[in-house]
Amino acid sequence: MSTIGLSIVLCLNNLYNEWTAAGLMSATFVICSAAVTPFIAKLFDTYGQKRVGLIIAPIQFALLLGFALAAYLRAPLALLFALVVPMGFTMYSVGALVRTRWAWALRDQSDDYLNAAYSWEAAVDELIFIIGPILAATISTSFPPVSTIIPFILFGGINFAGALIFYNLPSANPPAVLSMKSVQASGSARAESERLKGRNILLYPGMLLMVLAIILFNSTFSAFDVTMTAVMKSLGLYHFTGFMLATIAVGSLIGALVFGSRSHKHNPWMRMMMFMALLSAGVAGVAMSIPHIPFAAFFGVVAGLFVAPTYATANLIMRQTAPAKKLTEGLSWISTGGAVGASLGSAVSGIFLDQFGNTATLHLLWVNALLALPLFFLGYLHVRMYQKSIKE
Repeated sequence: MSTIGLSIVLCLNNLYNEWTAAGLMSATFVICSAAVTPFIAKLFDTYGQKRVGLIIAPIQFALLLGFALAAYLRAPLALLFALVVPMGFTMYSVGALVRTRWAWALRDQSDDYLNAAYSWEAAVDELIFIIGPILAATISTSFPPVSTIIPFILFGGINFAGALIFYNLPSANPPAVLSMKSVQASGSARAESERLKGRNILLYPGMLLMVLAIILFNSTFSAFDVTMTAVMKSLGLYHFTGFMLATIAVGSLIGALVFGSRSHKHNPWMRMMMFMALLSAGVAGVAMSIPHIPFAAFFGVVAGLFVAPTYATANLIMRQTAPAKKLTEGLSWISTGGAVGASLGSAVSGIFLDQFGNTATLHLLWVNALLALPLFFLGYLHVRMYQKSIKE
C-alpha cells in the first residue's frame, strides 16, 4: 500500500512524460480508496474478514496487473483513469483490520495491552512507509520503461500472497459483527458530550476547523513526494529519490517513539500549533538546502519529527471531545481529512510543477503547512468560547 501511489506518479512520468496527469491520477487513486474504506470496513464487520477479504484480494491483484499492462502499452490516459478508479476502490485500510484483530485477541486483557499493541502498529506503519517508497522509487528508476511497471506486479503479487495468509489465520480472525469496546470520555468532556448530543461530530467545538487543518497538514507530505521526485530527477539523482522521500518517515518514527514515551500536560491545541510551526520550519529548511542533498535530508528528518505527534494530538482531542458512541466516527474524520489532503497535495503539486517549476513548488510546501496554523488557532478559540459559555 505504501508503494502504489508513488509508483503511479513514477510510471506516468516516465512513460507519458508529464507531472500533471501523474499527480491527478495518484490523487484519484487516493480519493477512491478513502471514499470506499468506510463501506468496505462495514462489510468486514458484517460478514467477517475472511469471507470479504478473499473476494477482494484477487480482484485487487487483477486490477494492478491490468493497470501495469495498459501503462506499458501506452494506452490512452482516459483508460488508465478508468482502471485506477476501481483499483482505488479495492484498496481498503489493512491497518484497521489488524487493529480490529488486536482488540479481539486482547479482549480479556487490560487496556494497557491494547495501547501497547496500537503503539507497536504505529511504529510498524512508519517502517512500512520508510521502506515502501525507497523500494518503489529504486525499482521504478532502475531500467525504465520496463522497470516502471514492476512495482505493480511485484508488490501486487506480494500483497495477494500476504492476503491469502492473513485471511486464513483462523485463530486471529474476529467473528463477524464484532462489537468493539469504545473509549469513554471523562469529567467535563462527558458533560459537554451530553450537551451536544444529537449534533453531527463536525459541528462539535473546533472539530471542523481541525479537520480542515489536517487536510492542509497532510497535503504537504503528498506534495513533498511528488515535488521531491521532480527535484531529484532534475538534479540527476533520480535513483536516490526513495531515500530522500523516506527522510520524513524516519523523522516521524523517531517523533512517535519520543512523543509516545512521555506524558504531556500542556493544552493539546497549543501543542498542535507548536508542532505545525516547527514542521513548517523543517520543510522550509529542505527547500533552502537544495541542491545540497545531505542538508536537505537532515531537514527532512527534522520536519518528520512533528508528523506523528501532530496526528496523535489530533486523535487525543477527538477522543476527549466525541462521545463514546461517536468516537469511531470522529476518529475516521481525521483519517478522511488526511486522505483528502494527500490527494489534493498530489494533484496540486503536479499542476504547480508544470506551471511554475521545481524550486517555486518546493517553497510553496512550507507555506502550505504554515496555513494550517490559523485553523488550529481558530479551533482552539472556538473550544475556549464554548467552555466559557458552559461555565456561565
